[in-house]
Amino acid sequence: MSSNTPPSRVKNLTLAAVAAQSGCLTTVLIIVALFIGLALDAHFGTKGPFTIGLLLLSIPISLFFMVRIALGAVKMIQPPPASKTQQNSAQTKEE
Repeated sequence: MSSNTPPSRVKNLTLAAVAAQSGCLTTVLIIVALFIGLALDAHFGTKGPFTIGLLLLSIPISLFFMVRIALGAVKMIQPPPASKTQQNSAQTKEE
């Protein structure tokens, strides 16, 4: 970014990237649940109940965290300052 980019824009773009990357959290949690389920199934000599159970449990958990991260990042985004033309048009409407 150029040196004349306002700091609020940089912060907003950073927060937007965090909100977008929260979708990756879903994938990571589901893969972790898969490997833990496979390890538990191998340890107990079963064929799938731990894997399926943990995968089904990981979906709502990962969606919850994804929404919380995205909403938290979006809440911190600040609107850009109003331009002079917008301020002038707001003043003329008031008069």
